[in-house]
Amino acid sequence: MRFFSLTVLALLLFSCAEEKAAESTPAAAIIDQLKAEYAPDKRVARWFIQDELEQGQVVLRGETNLPEAKAALLEQLQQQEINYIDSIELLPSANLEGKLYGLVNVSVANIRSEDKHWGEMASQVLLGTPLKIMKKVREGWYYVQSPDGYLGYLDQGAITLLDEMAFRSWQQAPKVIYWKDFGFSTLLPDNNSQRISDLVIGALLKKGVSNSQHTEVIYPDGRTAFVPTQDLETMEGWLDQASVEPDDLIATAKRFVGRPYLWGGTSGKGMDCSGFTKTVFYLHGMILQRDASQQVHTGIEVKTDSTLAGLQKGDFLFFGRITEEQKEKITHVGIYMGDGLFIHSGDDNPGIRIQSLKPGTPNFAPHRLASLMRARRMWAEPGKHDVQLIKDSEFYSLAVLD
Repeated sequence: MRFFSLTVLALLLFSCAEEKAAESTPAAAIIDQLKAEYAPDKRVARWFIQDELEQGQVVLRGETNLPEAKAALLEQLQQQEINYIDSIELLPSANLEGKLYGLVNVSVANIRSEDKHWGEMASQVLLGTPLKIMKKVREGWYYVQSPDGYLGYLDQGAITLLDEMAFRSWQQAPKVIYWKDFGFSTLLPDNNSQRISDLVIGALLKKGVSNSQHTEVIYPDGRTAFVPTQDLETMEGWLDQASVEPDDLIATAKRFVGRPYLWGGTSGKGMDCSGFTKTVFYLHGMILQRDASQQVHTGIEVKTDSTLAGLQKGDFLFFGRITEEQKEKITHVGIYMGDGLFIHSGDDNPGIRIQSLKPGTPNFAPHRLASLMRARRMWAEPGKHDVQLIKDSEFYSLAVLD
């Protein structure tokens, strides 16, 4: 009898919970519609809005980093004469107390999908990379946005927080990019003196005094160090001379052959497939979307098939499959080198390597040929088709921020 009573009670509770979950407010459809319109990709847009009915009013809670989407929501509610209470927080959060910007302060910082060190690594950002700070999640963790628009969680030890004035000052200051594969900065202008930190290609630091042997560099947190001058290029010179010629792009890509595959990696220490393509183009002054499934929608479409006709050096090759719902799913990307060769970072490879799509040739990858789905040309018109130039980015350019 007791078991029967408990079973009935459980069924009643489940029924009530199901009925409550099925309830929807007059705002629910509008919230879903605006999510599809403004925030279809949660990797680059935050739209976490909850709606509940309380005493005949719709109470809106949650957060978004899309002011135009929130404005559209409130406008539609007003047009439909729906009574509401707005408790939606617009990011960046007020709890940041004006420190809305950040600079990466370590050689490579890991952006995670959760606010914990054991959370999945979603991406990486290099030393000196500017960030937008969205909110402080808890002690020691921040929700941030990188220059490619990616959102994720970063631990406080990896960044220096700045208010707008300090951030503008950093943007305006002369900077250098580290151009050697790996190395170290040192306490004194002597390569054998105490090391300050490791460095990887692509790191950005403020430039101090310089001579033919060593250049003083200043970290985002104010530390000073010295780096061999021959390993540096001024940021201005780098961006002015950045080449988009396919042969130059491929030469840069080949510098990474043999580096390990790393899920979420975008640095010389290890890269996943799209982290590799993104890093190559970053070193040539361009910002690409983070993931292969995003990159496939940028650049100029190139028609291709198993004959590889129409491809040119430097084109991106996208691989994937058709799902049971007959939808295309892009899972991999590489860079075409000509004559059937492509370079990529795959989890089935012993690191970044060059393979072939032509049967009967050395390093032929039959599974890649079978899964080739699309090709895009990113290098043809930089600054267009969602291939952004670093010098035009509000993250890097003082003029754009103004």
